Amino acid sequence: MTKRLVTLFKFGIVGVANTAVDAVVFALLAVVGVPVLMAQVISYSCGVANSYWLNGRWTFRDTARGGGDRAKFIRFLITNLIVLALSALILMTLHDMLGWSLVMSKILATLMGMVLNYMASRYWVFRIAT
Repeated sequence: MTKRLVTLFKFGIVGVANTAVDAVVFALLAVVGVPVLMAQVISYSCGVANSYWLNGRWTFRDTARGGGDRAKFIRFLITNLIVLALSALILMTLHDMLGWSLVMSKILATLMGMVLNYMASRYWVFRIAT
């Protein structure tokens, strides 16, 4: 149980870093007038690159098993493409269709994406040994 809590804590720290990368890139792109969907794709991709590197090297380093780096990377890409699609759908629905503020829409889309990403990373991408 302690090992799982440590892993969850590490994932949270990496998640904060990824979210910061995503938010800063998104804000910069929004300020210069990049369309919301394009800004989301670019900023999320920057956070994803950071996530793969930090989670693979630190969060799940001691507990990962199953498949080589290539297999993990493919699972990671599939996971993040799905999460990107869902977070973009949430962002566009809340902001464009329901009229929520861009900041609140982005926060909710990010939080929902983090939950999905953790579950997939833990149980599929990096396959924690029990």
